[in-house]
Amino acid sequence: MKTVKSLFHYMKGSRGYAAASLIFALLSVFSKMAIPFVSGLAIDRLNSGGRDISVHLILIASFIVVGMIFRYLYDMFTAYVGQKLVKNMRDEVYASFNRVSLRYIDNHSNGDLVLRLVNDIENVQTGLIAGAGALYEGIVQIAITLVFMFMLNWILALTVIILTPISVIVSRFVSSRNSRYYKRQNVQTGSLTAYSLESIVNLETTKSYGLEEGKERDFERLNSALRVSNFKATFAVGWINPSTRLVNNLIYAVVAFLGAFLVVTKPGFGLEAFGVGSLSALLSYAYQYMSPFNEIADVASEVSYAFASFKRIDETIQTHDDVDEGTLPLNEEIATLEANHVDFSYDPNRLIIKDFNIDIFKGHKIALVGPTGCGKTTIINLLLRFYDPNDGFFVVNGKPSTLYPKKELRKHIGMVLQDTWLFAGTIRDNIAYGKEGASSDEIVEAAKKSHADDFIRQLPDGYDTIVSNSSGLSTGQKQLLCVARIMLAAPEVVVLDEATSNIDLRTELTLARGFDELMKGKTSIVVAHRLSTIQNADLILVLKDGSIIERGNFPELMAKNGFFKKLYDSQLS
Repeated sequence: MKTVKSLFHYMKGSRGYAAASLIFALLSVFSKMAIPFVSGLAIDRLNSGGRDISVHLILIASFIVVGMIFRYLYDMFTAYVGQKLVKNMRDEVYASFNRVSLRYIDNHSNGDLVLRLVNDIENVQTGLIAGAGALYEGIVQIAITLVFMFMLNWILALTVIILTPISVIVSRFVSSRNSRYYKRQNVQTGSLTAYSLESIVNLETTKSYGLEEGKERDFERLNSALRVSNFKATFAVGWINPSTRLVNNLIYAVVAFLGAFLVVTKPGFGLEAFGVGSLSALLSYAYQYMSPFNEIADVASEVSYAFASFKRIDETIQTHDDVDEGTLPLNEEIATLEANHVDFSYDPNRLIIKDFNIDIFKGHKIALVGPTGCGKTTIINLLLRFYDPNDGFFVVNGKPSTLYPKKELRKHIGMVLQDTWLFAGTIRDNIAYGKEGASSDEIVEAAKKSHADDFIRQLPDGYDTIVSNSSGLSTGQKQLLCVARIMLAAPEVVVLDEATSNIDLRTELTLARGFDELMKGKTSIVVAHRLSTIQNADLILVLKDGSIIERGNFPELMAKNGFFKKLYDSQLS
């Protein structure tokens, strides 16, 4: 029931078409079911000595034409409803990827998420929509068939009804054992997709280590496991149709022999008019009464597969962001930042950040340094509310950051990451990504400040050159474009998460002057790998195992002759 309700929600904008398709299906089935009845009447008329059956033939031709028209309309409207469902569902899945917390994204492979967005939604469209259509048509056909059968011979109609549960029980018995095969098939399809995506993205690394054969073996192993799952699922569902058809044919034979007996013996009970034509029509109805069960059995596998896919889709859509939204507008610049006793862990058994405290004032340059895994990037994630602390909180302009909507908070904070990202488009569009409606002059000025202008003008089409994350640009050049974005957006708080780690030393020194100019009067938080780049920081926080072990400016930390000085000296050696 919950699944049907959820499915109905995703049909918004097409519910009228869905209702119309149900009406067209009803009319189409009625037109088809009326033909055997009229044919039986025509045969009985001829059998009783009548010669004129022109009315019957006109009726049959009319039902054929009308049935074809209604069937066409039903198929067209059903296709529209299915594609509308796919669009709505895909929109919501994609929106949920942007809404859910990073924790959810981190806990699922990219391949699995792509599978939900593409394959699983197609499975729902082809499985649930087609299955629901077949189910509705089948119910309508069964109901109309029963009416005509009772009109022809109530004894044979009751016989068919009494024997029907045998077919249903057999079909249900076989199909109920198939769901586990489709669940396993879904899981292994996701694993193979994730592995394929990971391998393609990191193909250069694989080749550099000469691991192609090993990766091929791993892929073959996953592909073989999926092949086995596919075979088991297909083999299991293959038993549904033959078993139900066998039972239905036995029921058809019983009805045929009993009907022939009633035609010959004329037992009474109001069946005196039951003749050869009526028997012919009733046998046709008996077969058509059973055929919906066969068709439902045929789509049972697709429906089972679609339900498994729908649960994965709905789980993604119903997953809410575990970082609560605030409601307080942030209409002023961020003047002060503060961290009060912040604790955080990705894993409940291992605390990453321990009692983190800091006061940051407007215009200050704060540097976070420490060995890999000490929690530097995690602090940035907490500040931007990609995650929220387990204990403690950040304070923005004297108020807890959780009071502000995440989107508004992030408008005031610009971030350049160590990992570069460019979308497929022009260099101009990539730089303007963070500022809607930026002018050409602003874009060029930002590129000049980040020292990207020189290499951009050497490209074939300059700022109109099409690039992507996998284009021929060097890592350093892509990083410069990302830095130009932050130059253009010019937020009052700038976060640099080892943003210059992929740029050569000469460019880094030049870029540092550009940052100094940009960040005058602004607050900056720098996660530094090269300690020589933070000598002018107002405050340096030295982290180890999630705790601040030293703090001070560069001369003060060097004079302490502690952990920071050891890190600095190790980079010079």
